[in-house]
Amino acid sequence: MAFRFFEESAHVAAYLQYRVTPHELINKIIDFMGPKLQNKFNLAVDVGCGNGKGTVLLAPYFNQVVGTDVSPAQLGLARANSIRQNVSYRQSPAEQLPFESSQVDLVTATTAAHWFDRPRFLKEAERVLKPNGCLALLGNMMDRALEYGDATRFFFSQINK
Repeated sequence: MAFRFFEESAHVAAYLQYRVTPHELINKIIDFMGPKLQNKFNLAVDVGCGNGKGTVLLAPYFNQVVGTDVSPAQLGLARANSIRQNVSYRQSPAEQLPFESSQVDLVTATTAAHWFDRPRFLKEAERVLKPNGCLALLGNMMDRALEYGDATRFFFSQINK
């Protein structure tokens, strides 16, 4: 079951102030994806986008970027601060993304995946990702193992290079 926090206006303001903005991670993701997709990046989805700080960082690299979140208050703040034409936001849970199968080049979750129903989210990410698409998760909790087929072994081999 996904948890629903940071929805009240005071929580939304605090979240905006303290949420991580992962500039370096975005560069690593793009470097990793480039050869796999011949540097043709169409659609990125930032799941659990909150205030959109991480979502807008993807805009220079993709034709379209969509941030999703369960919180109307978070999405309201994201929309109010959005200045990129190719960025939009949709309300949805992480486990039920509003995209057709094999449509998305990149699915990210920046300090949000620990709130998701992990098995359902991973299955949903796999559904929406194109072949050679990428799932990138950034979290501040290292006490959880992420296991999903061969992905775990591959991830750790790539991150330690």
